[in-house]
Amino acid sequence: VLVVTAQRMRDSCRASDLCVRLGGDEFVMILGGAGGTEDINMLARRILAHINEPIVFQGTTILPGASAGIAVYPIDADNAGDLLVHADLALYSAKKLGGGNFSFFSEELRRELDYRKQLEHDIKVAIAERAFQVYFQPQVSLTHGTISGIEALVRWNHAERGMIPPGEFIPVAEKCGFMPEIGRIVITKAINEAAEWNRAGIAFGRLAVNVSGTELREHDFDAFLFETLEKAGLPPQKLSLEIVESVILDDEKTGIAAKLRHIRAAGVHLELDDFGTGYASLSHVNPNEIDRLKIDRRFVQNIHENGDNSKIVRAITELARGLGISIVAEGAETEAELNSLMAIGCDQVQGYSIAFPMPHDKALEWLTARMPKKAKLTVLQGSLA
Repeated sequence: VLVVTAQRMRDSCRASDLCVRLGGDEFVMILGGAGGTEDINMLARRILAHINEPIVFQGTTILPGASAGIAVYPIDADNAGDLLVHADLALYSAKKLGGGNFSFFSEELRRELDYRKQLEHDIKVAIAERAFQVYFQPQVSLTHGTISGIEALVRWNHAERGMIPPGEFIPVAEKCGFMPEIGRIVITKAINEAAEWNRAGIAFGRLAVNVSGTELREHDFDAFLFETLEKAGLPPQKLSLEIVESVILDDEKTGIAAKLRHIRAAGVHLELDDFGTGYASLSHVNPNEIDRLKIDRRFVQNIHENGDNSKIVRAITELARGLGISIVAEGAETEAELNSLMAIGCDQVQGYSIAFPMPHDKALEWLTARMPKKAKLTVLQGSLA
């Protein structure tokens, strides 16, 4: 998909234009002499129409759904850096309208930019103060009723604004390169908490933490991870790293693949998060390198009413089982969805129907309440006459 998209973008450019890939699925086109607003409108529609033509790959038709954000020099900015930031904000606005749309940078977006700059500053302060919190959401087996795992999720209780949703601050942190620092705070806190549970004999299955490609590109990430586990006293086998599909497909030159193999060889499990939403497929997933797939919530929602979602989840479940890879479905919110997943054979689930993400004290209560009841001991005292 990326190769075809890049070719179509090049086809849409003149010799004097520039088209480059920023990373992931983001591209930048620099077009000189594009004309006025109406001319740019027509140009954007033409380019998007070409890019979004159906792609046939291995007998499957893929609809790209590309969007575009537009910033104009010198109206929106007089330097390349600001133009790129403004175009990115416009792209975010276009994505909210749905695939295939485009948006121009505007005064409203400029106000959003001011807020984003303030947010950047506040994130720096929160990192320095290690103010990010860890919430936990359990994963359970529907068949056995046992706890198979618990995912660590980052939360930020801002001193003035209260709880800021992860979907609001994480994209900003990613753009500014703050995720490695935030990630290490979350990993350290989560591992320390899980180590305490483990020492107390509290069953939590396996701790799962999300790790981005940016974090994995840090040269000492594996050393940091092993040191954190050792200091906390948590066995590597009790930890699982959740990575997204794009990380699996990353080029070997980044060193990520070798690093993941090193981490897994030490006993840490690897999970492929949001499976089905990226560019990977089971043909790209090596069962010798991945221990579990997490089916994305969009395939789980209304699975009892959506025949296509049901077929997709069933196919992923059966193929993964054949490869010896376990499955967990995320985003299960209703009893009907749970029943459908159980009927399909997708036994492990995570979602609001099981439990909402909880701070560590509430998570401890939840886990403790579900521990097997121990037999009571009766102590008799007496003496022989």
